[in-house]
Amino acid sequence: MRLGTVGLIVNPVAGLGAVRNLELAARVIEMLGADQVFCGPGSLGGVAIPQAQQVAAPDLQGRAMSQWLARELASKSLDALVVVGGDGTMADVAFALLEAGSHCPILGIGAGSTNVGNLITCRAGAVEALGSAKFSTQPVDALVASCNDRELALAFNDVVIGTTIVGTLAGQVCDLDAVAFLRGERKLGQPHAVGSHASLVAKATQGRVIEVARGMAVGTVIAGFAHHDHFYGKAIAGAVCLSDLAGWPAGCLVCTQPLVRTQLAAGDLAGVEPIHSSYVSLGAGETIEATGIGSPAVLCADGNPLKVLEMDDRACIRLHPNAVHVLQMNRERV
Repeated sequence: MRLGTVGLIVNPVAGLGAVRNLELAARVIEMLGADQVFCGPGSLGGVAIPQAQQVAAPDLQGRAMSQWLARELASKSLDALVVVGGDGTMADVAFALLEAGSHCPILGIGAGSTNVGNLITCRAGAVEALGSAKFSTQPVDALVASCNDRELALAFNDVVIGTTIVGTLAGQVCDLDAVAFLRGERKLGQPHAVGSHASLVAKATQGRVIEVARGMAVGTVIAGFAHHDHFYGKAIAGAVCLSDLAGWPAGCLVCTQPLVRTQLAAGDLAGVEPIHSSYVSLGAGETIEATGIGSPAVLCADGNPLKVLEMDDRACIRLHPNAVHVLQMNRERV
């Protein structure tokens, strides 16, 4: 397919920051050879593409700005919406498109700290391939994170209840304090267990409830997709491997210890062994419910902190099949 008209959203704080991401955006647009580009002003894209048609943006920050731009640009009859950022930025844009009822495909350029979600068309180091690629539009499943019956975000890698997220500080990938991140601060955080004696994680399925874990066994809650390229044939992955083998799209792992972390000393690991975990598969029409988990635990989707949980909150995670569309490279010569 030919990309004549594209939108562009740049997250200036993703990964290594604005200068690198804007340079990357300029190269991406050059490789695509689009006839017309719509984007936000300044570091949101305008600096990278001076010839683009820039939309006047309101005074918003972070996720709110990415989502506003996604809705605004999707109204321009685009062939694709180019997003330069990390998994969290991609998920924010996808959520806005879903809410707006837009079927505009996402062309995701992974410029964040991890870049492992299914909305990534190519990573920052591979953008030269865009110039000779053909594209196909593919539907992508998502996880929906909600709290107290209010949908907050989509996730294309995982939804986590924990105390830290993986991010970048001073050019280094590290564990960031999730509560501070919600306040607009980037500072180092310490992963630790989130459970209390009142905690309960359960799966609601076909009119019945299956308990996953309760009490202090709820150290971390992670719901994600069971990708065969990650788990197939690796028995040490346990029930996660079984979900893929049986054809289940996703699952939820509850562990006594925090698992979302960038560093762990051998002595620290030995000090908390044995580590116990429980796992259930997650399919369409099923819901993971977590209650009795309070601050400083945060509900996060693809690295985006969404809400600091209170003890009376009910956090839920469900599967949304074919939530949005993404452009994938066929890697054929034009």
